[in-house]
Amino acid sequence: MAVTEDIPRSWSLLSLAALLAIAVAPPWLGIAAGHVSWQLVAAGGLIWFASVCVKRLVVRATRDPLLRLQLSPEAAAALQGLISAITELGAVAVYFATLASVSLTELIAFGAGAGSAEAVYVLSMGVFGPPVDPDKLQAWVRGAAVSWCVRYAVPIERLFALIGHIGARGLVYVALMHRGPLGLLWGLTAVLLFTAIDAVAVYGHLKKWQWHDPTTCRRAHSFFAALSLAEFLLLLVGFRYPD
Repeated sequence: MAVTEDIPRSWSLLSLAALLAIAVAPPWLGIAAGHVSWQLVAAGGLIWFASVCVKRLVVRATRDPLLRLQLSPEAAAALQGLISAITELGAVAVYFATLASVSLTELIAFGAGAGSAEAVYVLSMGVFGPPVDPDKLQAWVRGAAVSWCVRYAVPIERLFALIGHIGARGLVYVALMHRGPLGLLWGLTAVLLFTAIDAVAVYGHLKKWQWHDPTTCRRAHSFFAALSLAEFLLLLVGFRYPD
């Protein structure tokens, strides 16, 4: 019997519905309900895509020199997380520097554009990407049968990544608003939190964590969720409207 025959149809349908909601609902709400221009939302997605392309080029260009340094998995993960933070948030900072002012609603819509664009990418890779390794799929089925975290890991990850995209990008704007030592502190906070999330994800892959193990799934996604929520809450604390 094929592995896919062990997967209840409801699991796939719920995951698909959740991913579509994450990809479509936040930008739509920002434009329709928040009266935000579609250009701002689109800018969030396009800047995310461009910065990820640049990040991959940087990682590829530095891979061989870094291999010769024989970095530990911890150092390699931290460095890659820092590269992610600098490329993605640096591009955001350049864009924000061109704007006169941005409301909190616009900041959220901009970040949602980035998070939704990534959700669309993940969804397209699931549909058009290479087939999943049968052994990995079987491991996922075993974990999904006993754990909601494993069963809906992809939409859970995308939801908190969306929140993190909003929070991290919002903190960049907060840093530009405050300027001086306080602005530097906000900027460092954005970079450190972003780096921590990406570094742990990279470290898990380097150490070959069993992502479909229920305990590993809960611990990893709880960590990602906590830091993403911290980014968003800090945005709410630090944002202030111009005088």
